Amino acid sequence: MVVCIHVSNYYSRGYGLGEVSHASYEFSLLINGVSRLAVPIFFMISGYLLLGEPVLVKKNTRRVWNMLLTLLLWSGIYLVWNYFYRDRVYDFRLLLEEPVKKHLWYLYVLLGLYIVLPFLQTMFQNMQESLLCQFACLWFFFLAVEYVLALCKLDVTYPVPLVGTFCYVGYFALGYVIKCMKLHSLLTSRLCYVGAGVALAVTIVLTYALTVTRGEHYEKLFEYRNPLIAVAAGLIFYDVLKNEHRPYAEKTKRVLQFLAKHSFTIYLCHILFLDIVKLEFLPRSISAFVGIPLYCGFVFGGALLFSVVWKCVVEKGKKFVEIKSQ
Repeated sequence: MVVCIHVSNYYSRGYGLGEVSHASYEFSLLINGVSRLAVPIFFMISGYLLLGEPVLVKKNTRRVWNMLLTLLLWSGIYLVWNYFYRDRVYDFRLLLEEPVKKHLWYLYVLLGLYIVLPFLQTMFQNMQESLLCQFACLWFFFLAVEYVLALCKLDVTYPVPLVGTFCYVGYFALGYVIKCMKLHSLLTSRLCYVGAGVALAVTIVLTYALTVTRGEHYEKLFEYRNPLIAVAAGLIFYDVLKNEHRPYAEKTKRVLQFLAKHSFTIYLCHILFLDIVKLEFLPRSISAFVGIPLYCGFVFGGALLFSVVWKCVVEKGKKFVEIKSQ
């Protein structure tokens, strides 16, 4: 879905420039909007897996260092890539201000969450269920209020700590809250998907209306702090957890496990292949109905192949080091 966001976004941003047709824009908007669920669900998965773990400071310190090294490594890779392939020079002194590639912002946020993870674990594990529910309600409320105010260019100077300061902390915590509350809710699968569909449809239709009015692609409603996207992602995540024991065929399980093993590296490296698409294939020259599936397949397939080779090289390197150390 992240690959779909970045490919369709390239088409969406061509609106008003005379580079995409009206129909292509509408299709790109649909794919772009629905795929926005991906990033909130990323954070909810992390919160689901980590907030309920025992508080182990040493283990978390290793986690922080691993994430920091990953950030520095891929920043270096993209620094070289930009210089030789994109003919762009990046000032490494800006590393704390902006990522070398925009999608690496996710590592910055995740690194910050890992740093404070032991405190979040202690706090949430000792909350009663009623307090967990209250946290979720307050987070949704302040997310909506601050987002509407931001659209009106009235930024909040003094936000409410924890529930109103950083939307990604809320997504992270929401994964754990849904995990704890899933057995006490009467939400059906149909209601979850209808609710998520309505929330996304409103987001897409409003984006379309504002885009046509302004004559250029309007992106603000696709921000992850949009409460409609939060509602849609939360409902889908809840339904998946509620039905986590549904049977899967063995072949399907193997495919999912294979893709899961490579998903993080796919996220990190897929911009390499997206850059190739933008510079070598002139994607907007063909209809989005053909281009988005075609280029998503190319980017995802290339990133998956890269990940397989990358992991193979890393594993062989580790074995070589172990042999030498003996």
